[in-house]
Amino acid sequence: MRLIADAVEDLPEGCRACAGNALLNIAAEAVAQDLGFAEASRIFGRVAELLERELQPHVGEAISISVFDP
Repeated sequence: MRLIADAVEDLPEGCRACAGNALLNIAAEAVAQDLGFAEASRIFGRVAELLERELQPHVGEAISISVFDP
């Protein structure tokens, strides 16, 4: 994750939002292809819940989203 974050940070400021959106689209498509649309929806819904609670992990710390499950 750090490598990707570093690459995005090296882009011109005006390109960073597009790069982030592209990465999100790639991730969503990959999850949907690997696990199906229903599971992808559940996973990204869970990520949205965590972000709402400001529980986003640091960019260098990939974690399982289930770590915050009650």
